[in-house]
Amino acid sequence: MSTEIIAAVRRLDALLPLRRGLSSLGEDEARVYCRILNSYVERGRTLTRSEAAALVDDADRVLANMAGSKLIVLDPRGEPRGAYPFTSEEREHRIHINGVTVYCMCALDALAVSPMFELPTRIDSKCRVTGRSVHLLQNGYGFTEGTLDVCFGIDWDAATSVACCADSLCTEMIFLYDEGVAKGWRRERQETRELFDLESALAFAAGFFVPLVDQCRRSASRPSEARMAPERTAHQAHKK
Repeated sequence: MSTEIIAAVRRLDALLPLRRGLSSLGEDEARVYCRILNSYVERGRTLTRSEAAALVDDADRVLANMAGSKLIVLDPRGEPRGAYPFTSEEREHRIHINGVTVYCMCALDALAVSPMFELPTRIDSKCRVTGRSVHLLQNGYGFTEGTLDVCFGIDWDAATSVACCADSLCTEMIFLYDEGVAKGWRRERQETRELFDLESALAFAAGFFVPLVDQCRRSASRPSEARMAPERTAHQAHKK
């Protein structure tokens, strides 16, 4: 990774310390967190509180610990409503993966899903400034087609101590249709806004999220339950 990307990953980690949060969990809690992530990819939704209760004795405590560690976001009823990079809310960043459709918290999260789960994705989003559609076909660390001139922008000043990242910084981590649009957006607030081309944005996303995948696998005690990629379908197995 370039010096710029390393600095961005470290800066985001200081604001949203997911790996530190995961390392603070016990084995049962880490397994539930991994299952929540898998559930988005396998079923297109999070685990419910009742489903988590089938996995651990005190689901409310486990979910509260994960929320306190910034790994997940709970709604007012204590139900999971998001686990970075995924959200149960309908946001502008829609991902098609493994035959399901899910939403991501922000543009950076959307770029992270394919390398995290080692599965191809289609990203459907939009430029925050112009409203023009953004489409990307992604396979791991590369793109096969789409709006390849798109840029990624982040306004670091959006982070706040009075709201979680999902409701603050994530709302200002966006796609910008092309370099011209991106530069115009940055000029409005150069002291807090940062731009990345698509290749650099992918490196940023993977640099932040893929180590979390590896740590999740190590943290959960039973590898079969901690896998970060869904099981192959019978059709996929036959093709192999």
